[in-house]
Amino acid sequence: MTHERFLEPAQRVLDGDDSIEAANELAAVLRDDFPGDERTEDLLEVLARVAAGEDAEAAEVRTVIRETIARLV
Repeated sequence: MTHERFLEPAQRVLDGDDSIEAANELAAVLRDDFPGDERTEDLLEVLARVAAGEDAEAAEVRTVIRETIARLV
């Protein structure tokens, strides 16, 4: 489990990439590197909404990413 592998795709989204691809990449890293980790649940939930094409505000996604980073590092 490396935080760097998480931080790279997280930074991509923080830098403005609001694509489903970016959300899916970040979610895959969380599932692979932090399986069952409660600290990532909120972010996985938001990313699932993005991947499903549901309305998730970019600001909300970025806020949850920042909160998750604070919990993980």
